Amino acid sequence: MEAVIVNQSITFTLFGFSKLHDQNKAYSDTMFELLNKVWEEVRQKKLYHKGINHVVYDADHLIFAGIELNTPPPEDSSLEKKIVHLDKYAYCKHIGPYSELDKTYGKIKSLIETYGEHHQPPSMEIYGHWNEDESKLETEIIFNIK
Repeated sequence: MEAVIVNQSITFTLFGFSKLHDQNKAYSDTMFELLNKVWEEVRQKKLYHKGINHVVYDADHLIFAGIELNTPPPEDSSLEKKIVHLDKYAYCKHIGPYSELDKTYGKIKSLIETYGEHHQPPSMEIYGHWNEDESKLETEIIFNIK
């Protein structure tokens, strides 16, 4: 799929965990650490969810990993709430192995540059349901444009 610029607002209400990314580690390490913590809490509290992982890459290497819930978590939940609202964004759906996500990132960055737009954090990855066939994995990538 080709990258596009979307001039329509979108809002995500996510529940998960955040932390500063250690620059000496791979981003995937931080992402999986946070998502494992999210899913542990979801299972423990028996929370109803949409089953889709969201990773938000914010300014200053802050990463948030979470999910959309069907109902708010109970008060005793340790999940953080994060609302991501974008008025304009660049979007592309990557289909294939995660190891090839850089190609899709390149498409988005090229599109933003071509149209003279400016990316300002956050950016997001939204992971589709797991498939053992890596060629069928779907990851939506969103870059905020200001």
